[in-house]
Amino acid sequence: MDMARSIIIPAFNEEGRIGTTLASIERYFAQQPQDKAEVIVVCDGCRDRTEGTVKAFSQRLPLRLVSYKRNRGKGYAVRRGVAVSTGRVLAFMDADGATPVSEFGRLSRPILSGRADIVVGSRRARGAKVRQQQSLLRQVLGRGFAWHAQLVLGLKIRDTQCGFKVFDGELARDLFRDLSCNGFAFDLEILARARQRGLRVLEQGVEWHERPGSSVHPFRDGLRMLSAVWRIRADLSTNKRGAGLCPPPGNPATSPLIASLPQ
Repeated sequence: MDMARSIIIPAFNEEGRIGTTLASIERYFAQQPQDKAEVIVVCDGCRDRTEGTVKAFSQRLPLRLVSYKRNRGKGYAVRRGVAVSTGRVLAFMDADGATPVSEFGRLSRPILSGRADIVVGSRRARGAKVRQQQSLLRQVLGRGFAWHAQLVLGLKIRDTQCGFKVFDGELARDLFRDLSCNGFAFDLEILARARQRGLRVLEQGVEWHERPGSSVHPFRDGLRMLSAVWRIRADLSTNKRGAGLCPPPGNPATSPLIASLPQ
């Protein structure tokens, strides 16, 4: 059955944080019972009790679980979720709920009104409410990375890495089909591909809270993402999928490792 809204949550060893996020989503949907919705949690090679925590919500949420054994990266996980989604409007958010799900409705409006194809949640755009700042080191590295991405890929987005983005659903399912970056740089590839297609991308400030326990290493992953920026630029210029940092994926839509939890 087609849904009005889809929320995709990539998760890697998130047993300590995802329960709180799912509970907040349950409260959010309870306030809007008229809309059909689905929550798709993708367990990206989890080795802890994330799956069990998610399954505990199977009678409380319109929930689907996608799970596979090997950790493939955030970009791969989001792509898997997008491939099985049905929502008219689609969002992905981080498992820690750093940007609350309550932002979904506001960020969906430009898409539903026909003013945008993609709405990017941002910690740096007008109206952003950053309740707890990142460390100074992460802030400096983040701004430097954003500047580098803007320069190399021609992006106008000030905060490419905030983990809350909203899409027209059909457009997202088409756009993510060509995604080749499996890791954290996938946001950049999606935005660069959107720019190449001439899609309307709107950046809006969101509420954001720093959460402890991030799996992103500022130096190791930062260096990988800097290299990935140039790989993305090369891939787009030759219309080919990359290798190494952005390895070509399999077809997520045909994988047998997709399970829907009972409603």
